[in-house]
Parts: sequence; C-alpha cells; structure tokens
Amino acid sequence: MDAIQASHSKQQAKKPGNTSPSSKQSPPPTRSNIFKKLWHWWSAFTGPKKDTFPTDIFAQEQLRRARLVSALLILVVIVVALLILSATVRSLWIPTIILLVGGVVIAFCNRAGHTTLSSIFYVLLVDVALVGFFYFKPVPALSSGNMTGLDLFILAVLVGGVILPKGLIPFSGILQVLLICVIFFSRPHDASLTELIQRAGNDYVALMPTLVLHVVGTTLAWLHAWSVERALIRASQAEELAEARSELSQQALLITKQKQRLEEGISSILEAHRQIAAGNLAARAPVHEDQELWQIGHALNLMLMRIQQQAQDYRSLQATYKEIDQLINVFGEARAERRPALPPVRTPLAQRLLVVLRR
Repeated sequence: MDAIQASHSKQQAKKPGNTSPSSKQSPPPTRSNIFKKLWHWWSAFTGPKKDTFPTDIFAQEQLRRARLVSALLILVVIVVALLILSATVRSLWIPTIILLVGGVVIAFCNRAGHTTLSSIFYVLLVDVALVGFFYFKPVPALSSGNMTGLDLFILAVLVGGVILPKGLIPFSGILQVLLICVIFFSRPHDASLTELIQRAGNDYVALMPTLVLHVVGTTLAWLHAWSVERALIRASQAEELAEARSELSQQALLITKQKQRLEEGISSILEAHRQIAAGNLAARAPVHEDQELWQIGHALNLMLMRIQQQAQDYRSLQATYKEIDQLINVFGEARAERRPALPPVRTPLAQRLLVVLRR
C-alpha cells in the first residue's frame, strides 16, 4: 500500500501543473515585442510626440495621420534600399537621391508636428520620383509598355487619400492627371506607342484608361476621407453628449447632496425648537459650516444664550428680592430690646445689606 502511494506521488510530481513557482522560468521575449519596440523607436524618430496633441477627437485624428506618415516612410526606406541595389543603372540614381532627400525632409516636418505639410511633401515626393523616372530613363521615347508605368501615379492618389485632409484630395488627383498629360504629350513616342495610338483613334482615347483610373481612384479616396470625417464628427458629437450627460449627473448628485444637507439642517433646528418649547433652554442647534442652514443655527444659539442669561438674571433677582423681604420681615417682627436672629442669605445684594445691618 505504501509503495502504491509513493508511485502515485511520483506521478503527481511529474505533472506540469504540480511544478513549484520557483521552477517556472520567465518566457523569452517574443517577436511582437521586438517589432513593437522598433516601431516605437521609428515613430519617435520620424513623428511628433503624443503629448503635444490635445485629447479631442480631431487632434487625435491628426496624430493618426502623423503616425501613418511615419509608417509610409518605411516604404521610402525600402524603395531606396532596392534602388541602391540597382545602382548600376544610371537612370535610377536621380529618383534614388530624390527619394532619400525627400524622405529626410518629410521626417523632419512630421517630427515638428506639421502633419499636413509632411503629407503634401510625401505626395509630391512620389510625383517627383515618377516624373524623374520618365524623364531620365535611358530611352527617352515613350513606348506602349510605358502606358502601364503611367498608372503608377495612382500611388500618389492612394497615399493622398490616406494621409491628406479631405479638401486636398481632389487637388492631388488633378495634379496626377496633369502630370500624366504633360509626360504623355511632351515626351517623344516610339513606333509601338504610335501604333497603339493609331489603333485607338487618337491620343486621348489611348490615354483614357489611365485617366479614368486616376479619376475613379481620386473619387474613392475622397469618399473614404469624407466617411472618416463624418465618423469623426459623429464621434465628437457623441463625446460631447456623453460629457453633457456626465455633467448633468454630477449636478444632480450635487443637488441631491445639498437637499440632504438642507433636510438634515432643518431637522436639527426643529429638534432644537422642540426642546426649547419643552423648557430646555440649554438646547443648541448643531452648527457646521458645510451645511446650508448653519447661519440660522448660529443665530438661534446666540438667541438661546441671551434668553438663558436673562433667565438666570431673573432668578437671581427673585432670590435677592426674597432674601431682602425675609430680612425686612425679621426686623419688623423683632422686639426693640432684643437683637433679631438674622436668616442666612446667598445673593450678593442681600449679603451686603446684612453686613450693614450687623454694624
């Protein structure tokens, strides 16, 4: 039997749930924690401080756009790294330099808290990089394959829809359309592009799919920004309504407490009046400055003190009158040849009279 219990205890000791707390080891740091630290470092290096923004919804939305600019700068770093790996192609040198310098300028502006300005610079950086690619590529003439390259300007539209304010998104779309038209009509066309234009009928028909893409993309980006703005307005109204409700509840609570203190003050004063009516002039109303009726209670106590003092003076006067009356009666009833036996007196005036009579 003892052997069975010993084996059972050994099996329980082998279970993971029976291990002692001292034998547990702290889990190693996960990758998510490492990525979180890296992101905090990057956002602090390229973005504004969180404490510089107020707590209202629109300020927090500006902080969100600033964080998005910091996140999009990571893409600039990746693209610059890929272009540096392709540095043997001279046509990529100028876009690489433009992206590098522009990324530094955007990071400084975003870190200084100029979120809208850094967003505009980011969109312009994408445009300048794409224009530099088309103007400094080895073959200056545009080909039919470059028509898909013109679609890359939609990146500026998408980026603008994410980080630009709603009012600037249409201007960003118009800028992309103008840049596409300038590149298409100012650069020479090779035989493949000329054949494509001839099959389409004219230049505008050949360029129409790219333009439609950018118009639709700009519209979708604007609708997204509009819906976000409407959501922010509704959230702000809901927050204001919640603050108003909280303020009303606090006011109702204060009114309830004030009413309770008022009722307690009235009850204490009424109790003092009952005791006074019963003849207890030593009764006093409780006086606390945190109560609304403390001045009335204080005035009532002063009046009771004066009434009590007057009552004491009246009782003293009655006692004096009684003792003097006794002395007068004693001297009136005493014989002339005998000295009368004087009664004891306690009041000051009667004692003085008794001293004079004993002389």
